[in-house]
Formats: sequence, C-alpha cells, structure tokens
Amino acid sequence: MPAPGDVPASDVLALPEVEIVPAGPIVGVQAAPASKSVTNRLLVMAALAEGPSRLHRILRSDDTAVMMTGLSALGTRLGDIDKETLELTGTAGRLIAPPGVVNAGLSGTTLRWLAAVALLVRGGVTLDGAPALRRRPILALLQALETLGATVETDDGRPPLRISSNGLPGGRVTVDATESSQFATSLLLVAPYAERDMELEVLNLGAVGYVGLTVEAMSRWGAGVTAAADDHYLVAAGRHYLGREEVVEYDSSAAGHLFALAMATGGSVTVPNAVGTLQPDAGLVQVFEEMGAAVTSNGPGGGVTVARPAGLAGVDVDVSRMPDQVPTLAVLGVLASGTTTLRNVSVARGHETDRVFAISHELTKLGATIEVDADTLVIHGGAPLHGAAVDTYDDHRMAMALSSLAAVVPGMRIRDPGCVRKTYPGYWEDAIALGLRRRQ
Repeated sequence: MPAPGDVPASDVLALPEVEIVPAGPIVGVQAAPASKSVTNRLLVMAALAEGPSRLHRILRSDDTAVMMTGLSALGTRLGDIDKETLELTGTAGRLIAPPGVVNAGLSGTTLRWLAAVALLVRGGVTLDGAPALRRRPILALLQALETLGATVETDDGRPPLRISSNGLPGGRVTVDATESSQFATSLLLVAPYAERDMELEVLNLGAVGYVGLTVEAMSRWGAGVTAAADDHYLVAAGRHYLGREEVVEYDSSAAGHLFALAMATGGSVTVPNAVGTLQPDAGLVQVFEEMGAAVTSNGPGGGVTVARPAGLAGVDVDVSRMPDQVPTLAVLGVLASGTTTLRNVSVARGHETDRVFAISHELTKLGATIEVDADTLVIHGGAPLHGAAVDTYDDHRMAMALSSLAAVVPGMRIRDPGCVRKTYPGYWEDAIALGLRRRQ
C-alpha cells in the first residue's frame, strides 16, 4: 500500500520531479515492454511490404508513435485492432511524397530510417524533429544517400532535411557507422527495393548486433540479404517484403533497467518474457554476473532472474556493443567496490544527450569520483554518496538508470521523470509494482 505522501504511479509521468525513498531490496516479477528496436524495424518493413500485416504486442511509446505517423504520411494505412495490435496495409514500396514536414520528435531511429525510406519517394521529403534531435549525428548517413543519387539539403549537416530522389539505384555503397549502427540499418531496410542488387560496406561498426537484428528480420519478411562479414552485406533487388503476422519480442534494454533495480538494492528481479532474442543488450546480464549477480535462465517461457546476493564488484568492460547501457553500468559502478572502467563510450556522446558527460556530471553531484576522457569512463566505487536533485537531460535512459541509484541513496530527486515515455511509458508503474518507493 502506498505510504503517506506517495503519488499514484500513473501520475509520476506528469511530475516535474520525483523523489525516490530507499526501502530495501527490490524483489519481484515484472514483464518488460515490447522492444522499441524491433517494433520500429517491423513497422518499416510492414509499410514497405506487399499485402497486409498484423503486429501484436507492439510498443506504444513516443518513439514508435512518431514512426507510425511518419509512415502514414508516406502512404501506409495503419489501423488499431486493439491496444497492443496494429494492422498495416503495405505500400509495396510505392510511397507518396507528404505535403508537409515529417516530424520525428526526439526519435533518432525515425529520422535516420525515414531518411533512407525517402529514397523510394518520387519527389521530395522533408524531415525534422525536436531541437535535441537536430543535434544528433546524421551526416555520414546523408553522405551515403548522396552516393545513391539523392539530393540532400540540410541546415549545415543537421535537420531539417530535404531529401529528393528519383529512386534507389542500388550498387555499391559505403557508410561510416562510427556514430551509429542505425546508419547501416536504414540503408539495409530499403535495399530490397533498389533497381539492382545492393552491396553495403559498413565502416567502424561497433554495435554489430543491431545490424544482425535487422538482417534476421529482413530475411524473415522475405528479403534476400546476406551478411558476408560483420562489415559487408549483400541485398538482392526485387525480393520485396511480404506482409505477415508477428508478435513483437520483449525489450532487452528495458529489461536491463528492471534488473538494475535488483543489482543496486541487493534484491532479485525476474523478467518472465526475457527469452530468445538477438538484441545486443541481452548480453548485459553477463556483465552483471561479472559484478557479482546470480543470473538464472528459467527455461522455456520462464524468462531470466537476476539476483544480487552479496556486494557489487567493479568491472572493466567494452560497451561498444551495448552503448545504451553506459548510464546503467556507470550507476552500478558507483555502488561497486573497486574501479569500473567503461571503454569505447564515445558513441554514447551522440545519443539523446551526451550520455558520457551527463551521467558523469550527475553522479559527481552525488559525491561519486569519476574520470572521463574521449572514449573511456572510469568510476571509482565506494565513495560516500548523498542526495541531490539530478537532471535527466530529456533522456529516458538517464531517468531509469538514476532511479536504481535513488533506490539506495536517500534524498535523490529525479527531474522530468516523464521522459521515459520515449521508450518505456510504463517504467515507473512497473518499478513501483516491484517495490520502488516514491514521494512527491
């Protein structure tokens, strides 16, 4: 039962800040939401497919909403069957030029993937987003689009983007994925609709697992795609997506935030739908094991349990394959004994915010000792911590990561808790159901 002064979980999203009250170990069972990454991949493929598709257990969040709106503006018919089921009538790759600006909001996925989809629109497409989205990297992708014959007009390499094309010719194209694996995924998703086979070379690809997730989904939907190597992909022209019915799998990144509550508080959390995925962040539990967690796979349909029976130990980990988890691992590093070193963090500087700066700045506010350089984040665990108001930088992962620390450090107030709407609108409700205490 909520303690006096608590506010309902459903109201937390509307608060300017929320104070978390440490209340001991977080213990319980909580399903993770559907994957944002998978939902948006399936939305694009269903929009380009021949025939109708039906997607079950889709994620309803800000990021998926702007993707749906954008695809609708390009000619896809979408209709809700119920809260978790969406029906789409595919365009067979024949898209229309929207009359106005397609607004991607804060969604880098939507902006980047629809930039490539614009190659299939005869005419022009204008894409824009919120001010924070305009600061996110996209230039390397735009250069690849120009190689494929598009005319791209920008505001000094940033949105708004005006992309004009006479179709997608195919052939050989190279993209530098130093700043995001999404650049590679965007080109792969439209490649089946090229006039001739497309050969994609990807330079400096760190999060290769996300591109593997794309390739596997494309194959399932009928495309002829081959990964000749981690940096070399071949896509057959003319093998288009075919409409199908599919259930969206759980979000391993979101599950990581639920598990982190157990890690921070010495509790135990089971995510029953954490089964069978290629999502790179599913590998986070292996890092948790290195930090001292007991990780149990509960068999078919039973999900995964993460329990922390004793203290946390610092780790040295390359985060290039799961850069979204930089804030989570930094928070746990503060609570661990010894030193935690996160390597290859530079890609996280181009996410919703500069996450390397943001998490180090907020943890320092609380008394943590942090060292930062261009590509490494070093967290010295064991420093005495104190409460303070922490900022989330309009970044959902900052809010969720900091909530784990607030569950053990009295007096922490998390500003703008509603930013979790981007990918996990139900986070506070789910965390509170597991035992997280909050007060206005």
